[in-house]
Amino acid sequence: DFAGALAGFDAIVPKCKGKKDRIAIQSGRAHALNRQKSYAEAITAADAVLTKDDKTHLFSLFERAYANEHLGKADLASADYGQIIALTEKNQNVKERATIYAKVADLNHSAGKTAAADSALAKAMELDPANASFVIMQGDWAVKAGDYAAADAAYSKATAMGVSDLEIYQIRSEASLKMVQEKYGTTNAKELRAKMTPEEKALVCTDANRALALGWKNPQMDMFAALTCR
Repeated sequence: DFAGALAGFDAIVPKCKGKKDRIAIQSGRAHALNRQKSYAEAITAADAVLTKDDKTHLFSLFERAYANEHLGKADLASADYGQIIALTEKNQNVKERATIYAKVADLNHSAGKTAAADSALAKAMELDPANASFVIMQGDWAVKAGDYAAADAAYSKATAMGVSDLEIYQIRSEASLKMVQEKYGTTNAKELRAKMTPEEKALVCTDANRALALGWKNPQMDMFAALTCR
């Protein structure tokens, strides 16, 4: 109940004057505001901590980074995530640190900073090698670059790591379909059926049928599978 939480925090602002109280209230407000997608207000709340009481407060840095990330301000978000990484270098919770590295990697990749993105993602994978979401991120980057072989290899690795839910088969089928559409210059299912090699058809259809069987609601893909895969 984030609206209720925010109301509760706001109600005690006049009563709590101490530094620890102010930090707890404003970082809590930032969290509640972020979860309500009020990102600009969340930044204001986080800044109330970071500029007045504690410039290295981790929770407030995270909430400000999260808000800037969702406002599309990648450089500002990356700077705060980077500061969190520096401040938690000796943190024994390596999975949390790995997640922050992955966020920095994705922000850098979105900004076209591929070298920095690759470096940050490699660090995330080093810290938490069992996290298949990092491997999926590699696959997503490969799709954006048009390297479908690398994407398929990454998605296959994630599947081998135990990811077998709807999301991974949806991702795989969308990537393989995009590959053949670009290769043959058409999105028409009948044309693709006539042009695809047996190997390409098997690649596209196996994952599409699995995703649909797991409950993927996509009329376009359902029609494609009906025309092409059966």
